[in-house]
Amino acid sequence: MKKIALELQPCCWDRSGIGTYTYEIAKRITDQDGMQFHGNLFNFLGKEDIAQKLEGITMPVAVNSWCSYGMYRRLWRYLPIPYRAMFPEEADLSVFFNFIVPPRIRGHVITAVHDLTYLRYPETMKPSNLTHLKRGIAYSVQRSDRIVTVSEFSKREIQELLAVPQEKIEIVYNAPSLPAQAADYDAVCRKFGIRGEYLLFVGTIEPRKNIERLLRAFDRLKTTCSLPHQLVLAGGKGWQDQSIFSTAHSIRYADDVVFTGYVSGEEKNTLYQRASCFVFPSIYEGFGIPPLEAMCHGCPVVCSNAASLPEVVGDAAELVDPFDEENIAAGILRVLSDEPYRQKLAARGYEQAGKFSWEGSARRLTGICGEVLGA
Repeated sequence: MKKIALELQPCCWDRSGIGTYTYEIAKRITDQDGMQFHGNLFNFLGKEDIAQKLEGITMPVAVNSWCSYGMYRRLWRYLPIPYRAMFPEEADLSVFFNFIVPPRIRGHVITAVHDLTYLRYPETMKPSNLTHLKRGIAYSVQRSDRIVTVSEFSKREIQELLAVPQEKIEIVYNAPSLPAQAADYDAVCRKFGIRGEYLLFVGTIEPRKNIERLLRAFDRLKTTCSLPHQLVLAGGKGWQDQSIFSTAHSIRYADDVVFTGYVSGEEKNTLYQRASCFVFPSIYEGFGIPPLEAMCHGCPVVCSNAASLPEVVGDAAELVDPFDEENIAAGILRVLSDEPYRQKLAARGYEQAGKFSWEGSARRLTGICGEVLGA
């Protein structure tokens, strides 16, 4: 029986991006003939509520409680202690979901490289994360038997920028990730100060998401078209968000901009269901889950035409130039003012979102593990 260890550390973070990817796949992976899966993670002195973070994950999980992940990550280049010594059971294959492979690891390795923001748009990243990636990515790619990524676009980026042969790269897609329930609409409106119709953005409040241009495009529509809507920006704070908040306060219709902070899955469902349209003008994404989530709720989508996003949304969204505020505004106005077009996007959106599933992604990763192990 071959033993496969999944690094579940991202499950302990706020459930977005890599954390969602790790959790949703791990929740659906089960033992196969010849392959036995378990998880590894750090939880210093048991401070995290692991049961809540890993709810729904049925595989056994080994927890290191005498060292924090942050401490280990900062020191692992200097410590003579191999990764296997951090956990009681050595694995034939280790799967890492967050770009970097620890040094001195034994056995086969798969790592996920979600995008190459750190090379394409380094100015949009937190310096400590940028340094960590620059320092560790070359070793991680070389040490891995397979690189997993989330789109054809990211696969091409990895081939071009990291010089990885295409046969070493496998695609395991993201998928919509929402609970079955929705929060009460009136309660959501009271909590966030939503007064009526609104445009919606969901994502971390950070430069890569292009929120400053969205704010200016929104202000343009309010000024020139007397748009009655609010702009609801749903997501937790990221790095360098000060300039975004500064722009939001400086525009003419600042009082119509709502920052919700982090929202629950149930609240997010409600926001998608009631939005006039969903706007996602991101500059760079390895995949981009929120547009698909909006499509699941029949919400028409206005989306950037950059990076992986045209691949993800297909013909089910109004595509705009993320670097052109006027074009962003025009795309929003077209969707809001053309009811037949809105209905067409909604119908196409249901079909497009249905092409992606976490069950399919878990099966795909399990198959890749079997290929690496020769199982």
